[in-house]
Amino acid sequence: MKNLIKTIKKVSLLILAISFIGCDDNDGAVLPQLKAGFTHTINTNTGTVTFINTSTNASMYEWSFGDESTSTLINPVNVYENGTYLVVLKASNVAGDFDIFSDEITISISEIAALPMTFDIENITYEATVFNGTSFEILANPDLSGTNAVESNVGAITNSGATYEGLFFELGAPVDLTTEKSIKMNFWANAPIDVLMKLEEGSAADTETTASHTGSGWEEIIFTFNSAASYSKLTLFVDGAGTSDGTFYFDDITQVASPLSPCDAETAESLSASDLNITFMSDPTASITSDGAGFSWIDNPDSDNTVNTSCKVGQIDRTSASQYANNQITLDAKLDFNSNTGFKLKVWSPTAGTNVLLKLEDQTNSAIFKEVSAITSADSAGAWEELTFDFGSADSNKFDKVVLFFELNSMTEQTYYIDDLMLYGEGNGGGGGGDTCDSETTQSVSASNFNLTFQNDPTASITSDGAGFAWINNPDFDNVVNTSCKVGQIDRTSSAQYANNQIDLDAKLDFNSNTGFKLKVWSPTASTNVLLKLEDQTNAGTFKEISATTSATSANEWEELTFEFQSTDSNKFDKIVVFFQLGTTIQETYYIDDLKLYGNGGNGGGGGNGDCPEPPAGELLANGDFEAGDVGCWQFFPGTTISTTINNGGSQSAEIQGSTGVAVGLKMERFGTGLVTPNTSYTVSFDIIASDVLGEGGLVKAFAFSEGADGGTVAATQHVLTDNTTSVSTTAWETKTFTFTTPGNANQVEGGLSFLIEIVNSAARLNVDNISVRVTP
Repeated sequence: MKNLIKTIKKVSLLILAISFIGCDDNDGAVLPQLKAGFTHTINTNTGTVTFINTSTNASMYEWSFGDESTSTLINPVNVYENGTYLVVLKASNVAGDFDIFSDEITISISEIAALPMTFDIENITYEATVFNGTSFEILANPDLSGTNAVESNVGAITNSGATYEGLFFELGAPVDLTTEKSIKMNFWANAPIDVLMKLEEGSAADTETTASHTGSGWEEIIFTFNSAASYSKLTLFVDGAGTSDGTFYFDDITQVASPLSPCDAETAESLSASDLNITFMSDPTASITSDGAGFSWIDNPDSDNTVNTSCKVGQIDRTSASQYANNQITLDAKLDFNSNTGFKLKVWSPTAGTNVLLKLEDQTNSAIFKEVSAITSADSAGAWEELTFDFGSADSNKFDKVVLFFELNSMTEQTYYIDDLMLYGEGNGGGGGGDTCDSETTQSVSASNFNLTFQNDPTASITSDGAGFAWINNPDFDNVVNTSCKVGQIDRTSSAQYANNQIDLDAKLDFNSNTGFKLKVWSPTASTNVLLKLEDQTNAGTFKEISATTSATSANEWEELTFEFQSTDSNKFDKIVVFFQLGTTIQETYYIDDLKLYGNGGNGGGGGNGDCPEPPAGELLANGDFEAGDVGCWQFFPGTTISTTINNGGSQSAEIQGSTGVAVGLKMERFGTGLVTPNTSYTVSFDIIASDVLGEGGLVKAFAFSEGADGGTVAATQHVLTDNTTSVSTTAWETKTFTFTTPGNANQVEGGLSFLIEIVNSAARLNVDNISVRVTP
């Protein structure tokens, strides 16, 4: 049996062996073929590519995306930047078979246009929004000439002939004017035309400027902006407010550094005392005597600025060998300060706070002289600045020599530049005005020493409620009240009876140390009501309101108003709210400046600082004889002082130095509070004398005001005492007496009375004494 089994096994093995020997390669089963492949989709807005794997009979994948990134996913996603990439897929199976497929892809992500803008890059969207009739398209440069003689795409603006039609670009990246303040472009026109560029939607107020085209085809024009902000919207107006129609082309809009401005050649000069104006148009060396301060006539070393673009200036080299180093100019006649207010001088000093003294002398008697100093500002080092030296009418016909000192009484060795030493103004003894504004030098928005001068833009600190606010250049600085360069503009709308502007403070206000607030106001209408409200930020129910009204003669001119508070108002309020014409729907624009704390605090009432004496028995008005001096009872306008030499009894009077074209005076507000009764006759009297005739158009005006409740909304009632006095005695004191009757309602007199006297449009000097206000006997 065992042998049989062995035999069977041998036969089986033999059959199996024969079977293997008989097989060849062509007789086996065929395996499925492996094939690699893919397609893809591209999101052109983001550069995202989605790969769709089309490989067959594969189970493993190795992707190389061409940007140094890889994947082993079946259907991967990859995000690309702009460019062309070779994508490789290796597909394989477990048996080790593999196949490779590759494809090239190009990424072109759409971008929003930003500077520089050429209209030639395919993936940039040059979308412009047109308005008021303009149309826009991109086309091939139709005129290969001038500053754009290349084949490229350009923008085409077609005007319909409407005013202020144009287009704007919402930029993909903002224009930052911090350092580079100019934008240049190639522009085509076949006739002279102006192009206005405006930058909007920025970190500061919109800014705009104009560039002119001569009309000779392609030209490069440059727009230079006076801003350091960033803007995201660029607007173009061809011919701005004009009505020019036609097609214009523009290209290559690029931000650049502002080009250096060429100097401006001098066109006039005078060394005569009657109209002295040393512009250095010609060499004045022969007319200048140097005493320890060398002089030379040179090219302006710093003409790229807004103060002095002159080509020629004077150089002064001060030596350290003389404390009294100076330069002298002898004149052909005596100087006239009835016709001239004083001197202006442009100065360039390498150091801030440089003292400059202008001395006038009599050539034949050096003991007859007058000196006026001015100091360059703290931020003027290495920059041009214009200084003013005012003189009075009493200085006329005395001096025929000008002496200029830099850093008198020092051993300073320094080089300075000067230009445009000139007479200016219309005379009458200085007192402001002139053709240049005065830059602000300080500002504080702290409750402890609040003084909002608008030196810097306070827009972020001001909340507007129905009354828009803007930080602007002073539109009216040629006056005696407010010569500041920067002011605030308030645009009151007609949609809000309670239109106001609000300022939150960092602490509570202290009226033990401060008497109240002063505010300079410019209104297009006389007798404008201004209300200053103080609030608690956390409780609007805690407040105090004080009203003031601009005078009847102050339309379209600056006037300073006073808002007095009391010691009991201390430590309550940390918010200021300003209303113009509260309770009305007036739509008007006002300007404000120098909102500031003033005085030494104390008792409120009467404008005082705690030292104002009590009125005499039967009198309502205090210190009407001015024997207490300027102790705060009176509000003196610029040009008004206490005289210790002219009086009508006693030893002092109020002296008002008039000025042509303006009003100068004095005022006492809200006296007799609690004593004044309605429907009552009051008598006002005062003594007055003039230094000279008032002249053509000169007037003396006097007013009384019945004041509404302190903190209420009742406007003052004006009583005209005189608004047309054209003649005042110049030889003897005369007494003026007037009566008026208060209004009939008690709430119209709860704030007491106010009194104002002023001289308008006259160079005469007034002295006023013994002002009295009492119930008519």
